[in-house]
Amino acid sequence: MSLPVKDASFDAALCVQVLEYVPDATAALAEMRRVLRPGGRIVVWDIDWATISIHSEDAALTARVLAGWDEHLTHRSLPRSLAPRMRAAGFEIVGMQGHVFATADFDVETYGAATVAVIGAFVAGRESVGERDAARWVAEQRELGGRGEFYFAVTQFSSRPRRRHRRCAAS
Repeated sequence: MSLPVKDASFDAALCVQVLEYVPDATAALAEMRRVLRPGGRIVVWDIDWATISIHSEDAALTARVLAGWDEHLTHRSLPRSLAPRMRAAGFEIVGMQGHVFATADFDVETYGAATVAVIGAFVAGRESVGERDAARWVAEQRELGGRGEFYFAVTQFSSRPRRRHRRCAAS
């Protein structure tokens, strides 16, 4: 919210899965704009967590787990409001692209399986899920993976706004 650098210090900036946790994402974008040179660009990459899709044989437990997971966010679906936030912060919107991450392989070195572990660890501390049910859910995902039945998908969005060039005042 207050970067320790002078105005117009950078040509480019990268912001990956940060703004979904920042209460005033528009102010954070304005601060990024402040430190960019005119014509500078940023890449903002965030997930619309409302798009998460996970196969489970216990739909009710998975619904509770995902509801508990939502508690880790300030903005569950930030990409949906990024374009107007970027304009309000003084950026020109250059483009936005959706990137679907989907996998049917339960490999702990990949985003899907790694995210299952992170979700399980987070929701274990939530009242709505608890440690026992969180462990049961993670175990089910591993078991599904072992049987070749794992499925995980989520949509990530990249936005590439550009700082407007300064306009000269008419004389």
